[in-house]
Amino acid sequence: MPTTTSYSEIREFVLHAITNDMNHPLDLGEITDDSPLGADGIDLDSLSLIELTLRIEHRFGVQFPDTDIEPVGAMKLRELVDDVIARSAAA
Repeated sequence: MPTTTSYSEIREFVLHAITNDMNHPLDLGEITDDSPLGADGIDLDSLSLIELTLRIEHRFGVQFPDTDIEPVGAMKLRELVDDVIARSAAA
């Protein structure tokens, strides 16, 4: 029986992975769903994006082909969470 992963569960996982597992300093009070993952937002570099997508793949059983990783850097937090939900539904 498939399980549905909630928006808040994915969002919490992403922020926890960035701040705790990847040691990327963030002021969580300043992060919103509209915060960009790349420059002028959470400011993840390309290696951090790869690490984050690998963590998401492992946790939620989704796949990010190599060609999809660079576009993740242009996403906002909300867009990434929605993308993970869509990938989960397609899996």
